[in-house]
Amino acid sequence: MYWQKKKATYDILIPENTKPFEEFSKTETEEYFSWYINKIPERAQYLSLFSSILLDHSVESLVGIWSWFIKIAKKEKTPAIKITELKMQLKGQPKEFIDSIIQENKEQLSLETMYIARDIAMYFGEVAVKNNKALYWGYHTDIKKDSFANRPLVMGYEDRSFTPPYKFYIDPDFTVQSFANGILSNSTYSTELLEGYQKMQKSVHN
Repeated sequence: MYWQKKKATYDILIPENTKPFEEFSKTETEEYFSWYINKIPERAQYLSLFSSILLDHSVESLVGIWSWFIKIAKKEKTPAIKITELKMQLKGQPKEFIDSIIQENKEQLSLETMYIARDIAMYFGEVAVKNNKALYWGYHTDIKKDSFANRPLVMGYEDRSFTPPYKFYIDPDFTVQSFANGILSNSTYSTELLEGYQKMQKSVHN
């Protein structure tokens, strides 16, 4: 366990299948996807009640929930075992480089904070789908294609600056967790999630 054991006040969602995504069979991927999609309304409702933020699937609601998240997110000291493993992974690199990486990773988000971010990610993806006819939830199972195989994805994005247009998808969990990590460096801000949504809107063609 890479997190400090603390009593949680947030009712976290535990997946039925906790295997790494890259180890999922096609049947397991389909089952996980169905479970995930069916849980979105429930988690959005719970998140709304817990945060007292109206989550009505409007684009503007992304500001409210992210502002709240920044205020309640908790940081903790990274466990020594995780730092030791990180040093082993960096073995052979210049000392200055290793020291800088260790410094950047001296703190981490608490486990409860990470779970809340995951629920926000589910909501973030649903906001995108509900506000854009071209977008939809889906997945792919080609583990050789990229690291997003077997994960629930928001699909339907299309960058038309390329010829032919480049079609792509996003992993809401990866996107939101990336923004959440900005809390560790105090670099995130209330409208960041909305701005991320707006940036991706440039590749939506309803």
